[in-house]
Amino acid sequence: MRFQHFISLLCLAFLLNGCSAGQTMKNSYQGNRYLENKDYRQGELTFREAVAQNPSDPLANYYLGRFVLVQNKPKQALPYLKKAASLDRKNADYLFWQGVAHGELGNSKMERESYQKALELNARHVQALTYLGHNQFKAKEYEAALVTYNNVLEIWPNSPSALYNRALIARILKHTPEEKAGWLAYLYRYPTGDFAITATGYLNQLGDFSYQNHNLGGRTTTLTKIWYEPLTDKLAPISSRTLNVVGATATNMSNSKLQVVVFQQNNKNLAKARAISIRRYLLAKYPGLTPDRIGISWFGKPEVFEIKGKKLQNPESVQFFFTDLDNGVQSKKKQGKKK
Repeated sequence: MRFQHFISLLCLAFLLNGCSAGQTMKNSYQGNRYLENKDYRQGELTFREAVAQNPSDPLANYYLGRFVLVQNKPKQALPYLKKAASLDRKNADYLFWQGVAHGELGNSKMERESYQKALELNARHVQALTYLGHNQFKAKEYEAALVTYNNVLEIWPNSPSALYNRALIARILKHTPEEKAGWLAYLYRYPTGDFAITATGYLNQLGDFSYQNHNLGGRTTTLTKIWYEPLTDKLAPISSRTLNVVGATATNMSNSKLQVVVFQQNNKNLAKARAISIRRYLLAKYPGLTPDRIGISWFGKPEVFEIKGKKLQNPESVQFFFTDLDNGVQSKKKQGKKK
């Protein structure tokens, strides 16, 4: 009888554990699904019910905190995230999101402590490491932040925020070679978007024009430099990426004329030959374009422009912009000043 009683208790334990594991799997599935679908309100409702049924479930508290936090309610989210972290002291994710909530509330010290505790559990928790860097950056602890961002990049070499902020710190500290290398590393991986536009402006101020901002179709677009075989008008293969962006944009702007302006210091003939080479490439690659829709001009002098009040010269440059097809008026304000 005692043996049978023991077996009964053992089966009951397995049954209970199975139910617990099943509920955990259900919560994980639902929580991730709601986050992926950005169905935050329904996620909050679902996990409010889950917490009401089992207040001591760390995962339910965690997801409820996440869904409340993502709706810009950090004060309401923090108690659930703190409870999740206290119920499961070995989960670095819970501590990380607790730190995020503290950060949203301006509790910088407690935010940092949360990230540090998360990293004690998992030294390669890339989110905690990244946000620790942000916390240090905000506190103007630039050297410490730089070390932290470098640690992030050892784990995730393509981290956009670590790459960008590393270059920005070098700029603040006036470490010019490191700043230049930093912007190039960022733009190589992330050549589009608002941050790319800003990074390109900073890079140009350092005298590097590997990337430039152009006004294409009423919006600022970052493009890599047009490269040629040395001392010739032959386009280097690497230039096709930029020319394809320009060509596709021009094809879609049927009522506009693409203007190609080439600057080549002290060599007007080479500037002309390179302008012709660009037009030839675009006409061959994009049948929708016709010669009357591509205007070219050339100058045997450097391009001169201004960034934040500072005049700069680019001795070898190509600029693209659009004018109205009928009267030649530029579609947007004249190029020459870059932001």
